[in-house]
Amino acid sequence: MDLKVLYWTGAFINFGLISALAYRGVRQIRRGEVARHRRSMSTCAVLVGAFLVSYGFKLRFLGREDLGVWSDFHVGNLRIHETCVLAMLAAGIVAITRARKMRDTRAVTRDPASPPAPASTVRWHHRAGWTSVVSAGLGLLTAATVLFGMYSRL
Repeated sequence: MDLKVLYWTGAFINFGLISALAYRGVRQIRRGEVARHRRSMSTCAVLVGAFLVSYGFKLRFLGREDLGVWSDFHVGNLRIHETCVLAMLAAGIVAITRARKMRDTRAVTRDPASPPAPASTVRWHHRAGWTSVVSAGLGLLTAATVLFGMYSRL
């Protein structure tokens, strides 16, 4: 087995966990489970961070893939996948920064004595969160196609 394909198989499993936890986090916040939502999304951020660190090691020790042997379809799919991941990362960062601004507000504490969260902060957090979750789902689908192409070239 090619070590790069093995690495990407593990990365795909990690991405699946991230996507599942993000979906779970959305369901939790809809039920008003703020603390559980925060834990799910924080775990997603840790898993993304772990992937980014592992990717640096992968580049250092295994190198890059030879895209010259890939079909145009698979290279195009890889570029779409990379765009989805970039959108997920950017939107996730926005969602995290907006969540931190809401930390001591009624939206998080559920305490009527706490100040209300600014509507624009809540709106940005919600939109960025959804963008990140949708991008993760699309990223997972395109990752499956990328990984399938890698296995077909073995």
